[in-house]
Amino acid sequence: MRFTLWTVLAVAGLATFVQAQEMPKCASDCLVKFLKDSKCEPTDADCICADTVLNENVGACTLTGCTIVEALAARNGTATLCGEPVRDRTLVAPVATAVSGSLALAFIALRVFECLYHKEFRWADICAVCAMVSSIPMDIFEFYMKANGFGKDIWTLSEQQITNVVKYTWVTQVSYIPAICLTKIAIISIFIRVFPIKVFQMVCWGTIVHCALFMITTTIAAILACVPVEAAWTNWKGTKEGVCYDNNAFWWAHSAINIVTDLWILALPIPQLLKLQLGRKKKIYLILMFSVGIIITVVSIVRFSGLVTYSATSNPTYNNVMVATYSVIECNVSIICCCMPALLAFLRRAYPSLFGSTNRSLEYRSKSVGGSKSPFPSNGIQKSVTQSVSYMPRSNDSDIVELMDVEENKPDRYHRW
Repeated sequence: MRFTLWTVLAVAGLATFVQAQEMPKCASDCLVKFLKDSKCEPTDADCICADTVLNENVGACTLTGCTIVEALAARNGTATLCGEPVRDRTLVAPVATAVSGSLALAFIALRVFECLYHKEFRWADICAVCAMVSSIPMDIFEFYMKANGFGKDIWTLSEQQITNVVKYTWVTQVSYIPAICLTKIAIISIFIRVFPIKVFQMVCWGTIVHCALFMITTTIAAILACVPVEAAWTNWKGTKEGVCYDNNAFWWAHSAINIVTDLWILALPIPQLLKLQLGRKKKIYLILMFSVGIIITVVSIVRFSGLVTYSATSNPTYNNVMVATYSVIECNVSIICCCMPALLAFLRRAYPSLFGSTNRSLEYRSKSVGGSKSPFPSNGIQKSVTQSVSYMPRSNDSDIVELMDVEENKPDRYHRW
């Protein structure tokens, strides 16, 4: 005697469900095939739902014997029949986006205000603003993804909703790459201005070239994930339209290189910071400012772990929520990080007592003058001269940290962020 899933549903009293959704024939055939080997009666829905082996066999059969769309419909029917809890994480990414995105926008606005106040835009400022502009599509489309069910189990979504989520994910990925790279370039540009050491600056310029080339090549690669491009969000159905590269391998490689670059940029200024002849209070401010990058690096590593863990997931609309959330946080915190100097410049004007006087005097003792080069006779009398050099902040400079040359008795360089 043949029993189909229709029989089980009817006996279970789920007439409303039966009317609302047809179960694919391929799925009911799989159930009939493996039900005969189960200890469950065809009319015992609770037993069928609790039989792990039966469900695994039926699930595997459905994946091979049905199309992806049919398999999702069957999985949704099973979840409804068995009363599985409805999982919903749709608010996670939007909330993280709203908070971090708003802060990033506020920091960028503050940075632009500082530039307008001092009537000067530098490359670091331009890169930071461009990073914010690039991140806006990513932030906006996180809300569109939520509206289409991103954060729910994929089998609970309609075919069009899944297509939309995949398409919007593609948009956020293309937006993410330049935003991240531009923040790195902005931060390195600050290093170049702060530390006037030629070798260090050459290393920084080399890092900028690396970031720029990495941004261009990976952005193009992300756009052309499939040819034609629209295959990137239609191939999830298993139609195999066009040509696509291994998306998982691409993002693993991108994330790994991104983490290594973060660590490199984080380490770059540390030797120079340790050499600065500054007071403890100001040195702490500097180290804390640069150390914000640690947060970015940690988030990047966690994101990479998520990419690896859920690379082969059959439920991406639910399992990939945290990966998307980490991407948004990483991007927006990076923007905040490269705008830290503008914040401190604003705070310095608002609360000057926290940072000390804006005028600094550096006293040092000159070397004794003697020998044949001295215009005075050497009569055993030596005179040491104490000189005082005052450094006044430039009126057109929005940067806030005073850095003196670290060489002994050579306070002839003055750099501000």
